[in-house]
Amino acid sequence: MESLEQQTAVEQTAEGKYRGNVSEDWKLWAPVGGYLSGIALRAAQSASNMARPVSLTCHYLHEATFGSVDLEVTTLSVTERADSHLVRMTQNGNDILVALATAAPTDLPGPNENWQEAPEVTEPEDMPGTLLYPDAAQLLGDQPYWKMLEFRMVKGMQPTHAYPDLSGLSEEELIERRFTPRRDAHIRGWQRIANGEGAKDPWVDACRYLIICAGMMFPVVADPFTPPLRFIAPTLNLTVDFHTFHPEDQWLLADATGAHAGQGVLGADTRLWARSGDLLATAQAQLTYHDFSDPKLMERLHKSWFALREG
Repeated sequence: MESLEQQTAVEQTAEGKYRGNVSEDWKLWAPVGGYLSGIALRAAQSASNMARPVSLTCHYLHEATFGSVDLEVTTLSVTERADSHLVRMTQNGNDILVALATAAPTDLPGPNENWQEAPEVTEPEDMPGTLLYPDAAQLLGDQPYWKMLEFRMVKGMQPTHAYPDLSGLSEEELIERRFTPRRDAHIRGWQRIANGEGAKDPWVDACRYLIICAGMMFPVVADPFTPPLRFIAPTLNLTVDFHTFHPEDQWLLADATGAHAGQGVLGADTRLWARSGDLLATAQAQLTYHDFSDPKLMERLHKSWFALREG
């Protein structure tokens, strides 16, 4: 298997233009957004003279397919202390995403404080692996994406949830209760991406953080309402701020909370810590709600993830 550094690499094709390859290892129906954002970040790296990324904000515009993608990077600002780049990813004439990336040196003077303390949790080696709910596994489990990550969940996403028994309810009653949360929107756990470990380049290590943070957003807004899983929520936009880097860590602790749900939009945020307690990244995303009780949605779901937005 290729390393995450290889899977997110880009090559320059002209001034300000680059080409990357979308690996099928990161398939969850379609290429996952956190991984695509990593390719965009690496394109920004190629146009930057800075040692480390500071932040990436990404808007997802169209579904990608597996294979080559083209990236155009426009440098917006360059100073001694920071630079800023606009990245546009296209494929076969479609806009896949746009991203704003900022970067900075690593030797700037300033305070060194970790204001967000990591929660006290069991070490990952002392915890069992976590499996998806049966209904979620039926929908999401047979995908290469799940083979790329390991999970040790501390809170949420566990089959031992004390949900009320819904087995005797009719389909109509289940639909009526689809907006009623049965748990708080909070999940926490260790995650590991084996092929992303040990990358000394902060830009590459940041790709690992992108994938984990992005991957927490849907589960944390879905967890209060399942089982059974009755909706899907594609991500509209994602922002990840990178604070420090620990490429030597295998397991990273992610803590995600739901922020707000209303008018068909779900908000969530995630914090990511190293084993030492250093805060690695904070992230925020907005997602759109699509109910499985809509037969038109189920028809579109088999065609394209982004077709969920149509109609």
